[in-house]
Amino acid sequence: MNDLVTIKISEIPGELAIVKSYLDDKGIFSYLKDELMFQVHPYAIGGVKLQVKEEDREEAINFLIEGGFAKKEDYEIPQSTLKMADLYEKISRWFSGK
Repeated sequence: MNDLVTIKISEIPGELAIVKSYLDDKGIFSYLKDELMFQVHPYAIGGVKLQVKEEDREEAINFLIEGGFAKKEDYEIPQSTLKMADLYEKISRWFSGK
């Protein structure tokens, strides 16, 4: 299961169980990581993670948005992060002399 990627995290396992069932109905394999651990240590692991195969990531996200389980904004990179990445690149180029 090394090729799985997390597409949604929740501290409400029942919510993700519904989402998992929805993706299964759409033909997308999904897995709830840390589901049992969350029952023992709910605040120690950062919630239950809904994971899908890496190659199904985009399609699964589109299904989540289509089904009302997520918003497009949940998966967009914030403008502030893009600006910080650009600044980092400029600083790196300056220090490397390029």
